[in-house]
Amino acid sequence: MDPTPALAVLALLLAGFPLAFVILRSPFLALLLAPLVAALLSTVAVVLMLVIGGPLPLWTALVLAAGAAAAWWLWRRPGEPVAYGGWSHALLIALPLLPPFLMVFEPAYQWDAHSIWWLHAGYFANGSEYARAAIGSPAFVFSHTDYPPLASAPVAAVWSVVEPDFRTAQLVGAVVTVSAIAMLVHLVRRALDRVSAGGAWALAIGVGLTSWSTVTYGVTGGLADALWSAAFAGAVVALLLSADPLRRPLLPLLLLTVAALTKNEGLVAAAGIALLVTLRARADLRRAALVWLPVLAGGAWAVLARLLNAQSDITNGSSGGGTSRDTELVERFQLTVTALWDVVGSVLVGAAVVAVLGALFLRARRRATGLAADGWVWAANGYYLTVLVGTYLTGPNDIEWWLLTSVERVTLPVLLLSAVSLAGWVAVAFGGGGLRAQSPPVLDEPREPALSGAMPKATG
Repeated sequence: MDPTPALAVLALLLAGFPLAFVILRSPFLALLLAPLVAALLSTVAVVLMLVIGGPLPLWTALVLAAGAAAAWWLWRRPGEPVAYGGWSHALLIALPLLPPFLMVFEPAYQWDAHSIWWLHAGYFANGSEYARAAIGSPAFVFSHTDYPPLASAPVAAVWSVVEPDFRTAQLVGAVVTVSAIAMLVHLVRRALDRVSAGGAWALAIGVGLTSWSTVTYGVTGGLADALWSAAFAGAVVALLLSADPLRRPLLPLLLLTVAALTKNEGLVAAAGIALLVTLRARADLRRAALVWLPVLAGGAWAVLARLLNAQSDITNGSSGGGTSRDTELVERFQLTVTALWDVVGSVLVGAAVVAVLGALFLRARRRATGLAADGWVWAANGYYLTVLVGTYLTGPNDIEWWLLTSVERVTLPVLLLSAVSLAGWVAVAFGGGGLRAQSPPVLDEPREPALSGAMPKATG
């Protein structure tokens, strides 16, 4: 049996653990976060390689050394473990995600895995000159060479030092994606702090398992949609659902950066969240400005990709399914709405009905749970849906082919945010004995070093 995949996962854990530990101050949760941190560090290495030149192993080593130094510096500053950071809490997060994760043993045959993410990993692993030439080559337009590198970077870092194989790539990608889902579960549990423990854990785990709801192979099949979607949803929970989001900003900022550096739609979604957080924190714009850092990171990649002559079938008007510029907007709109309804319509309407009923009858009880107004989550969901519909309407691809090949994947953020909204209202309505209606806001969580300050609590 080839030990390379297992060694690759171990390398992810070791590379990301120091920074993950100082962010969460819990060794158990740090193990769950470490692969995501390692993916972000390897992304930095890929970007530096493209900008300055040289082999990827050199830049990976330098970035890991810098990450360890940053972890040591942060460790010396005041900090305490996050809530729900014990070993039992980590098991409650990890064990329910294990059964669907076992789909990683199925072969990854999806076109996008091989023609986009692993193709990108292959040219990143071959060094700066090779990667620059591939990114700027018209022959690679089909592979979306303008896509951000985070989903491919950890695979490239591993392939740059071992013999490339798809089994290793599949396992690395799956572990990084499950790391993002685990953080989503953790953040939902933290947001439901004043709800009975059993109910809160059940709801948080349910939100996490929604990641497998539309495309069951999406998490373990080498695709990037579940990765950015889970990171995006986790950032929404931390920044828009929690009552006091910027008291511990490092984890949500990390998740938002992951979303912005994984796919182009993740960058657009991150910009929307940054705008909503800015509106919510308009009384403290200095702190709210932090959420624009992930957007700047994604924007920096977009600029670099254009400087390297990266092209996309979306911007160039060509695709495997042909173009449909002559198709009437009304027809495209009807087809788009029909496809969206088939995938997310019932869940979206059900969640909306629950949200309306909750807003009518449970507003005071919601305030007692310490949750922000549900309207912020729906604003994020509505923003993403609007962008999604607009993309389908104005894009050059044949609409039927485009919807058939993508709609189930790109609607995952809609389902996750609908699940977050539902979880909040179910927790409010059936929180049980753990709900402390008259208790003051929870303020016992320590603040992040050098980032202290609070955001006004939203009512609702």
